Amino acid sequence: MTDFDFVTFEKAFGVVLTAFRVRLPVPEREALTRTYFAVLAAHPIDDVMGAGKRCIEKLRVFPKAADWLAELTPRTMTATCPADRRTMRVDEADELARAAALGYEDEPCACFLCQSAGISHRPIRYVPTEFGPDDLEQAFNPRRGVVEIVGHWAHGEELARWYCARDAFFALAKRAPRTLFDAVAIIVGERVPGMEG
Repeated sequence: MTDFDFVTFEKAFGVVLTAFRVRLPVPEREALTRTYFAVLAAHPIDDVMGAGKRCIEKLRVFPKAADWLAELTPRTMTATCPADRRTMRVDEADELARAAALGYEDEPCACFLCQSAGISHRPIRYVPTEFGPDDLEQAFNPRRGVVEIVGHWAHGEELARWYCARDAFFALAKRAPRTLFDAVAIIVGERVPGMEG
């Protein structure tokens, strides 16, 4: 989890407290929430919430942090990095989690590259990092225990190309083909023999 997941975790933790009828003064509840968050922080928020649900289903008393961790063990704690992949750096895993929380889109950027490309009015996008035209960089994310595509925030000309491709796609989608001939004409950009008109 990252700091962006704390609000979600706090709500889920409150559900677990309520399920076990645990009542604490606000300062103690906040301290306990932060302690559990710190203990579980190495795991994805979805896995942590699922483990909390399993604790409610299985246990008769409020789960200790060790109980919650035990519910995470099967999936996240046994995963290891495949031999043919590198492990993501901490900053890469953090930024990927932040990008996912933002829907892979962040505020417009006024850097020199974005201004030069005339794209500083549009939100920046988190995009896959490419080795080549058909080869995306992949690395083992230790926080989630899976191999994922490595990405970065696009700026400047790269961001302008991304928006150009996106706009072209949506323009094409508006001209949805009614027949196979229409689809070929849209893709090829010219008339196909046999089309009427």
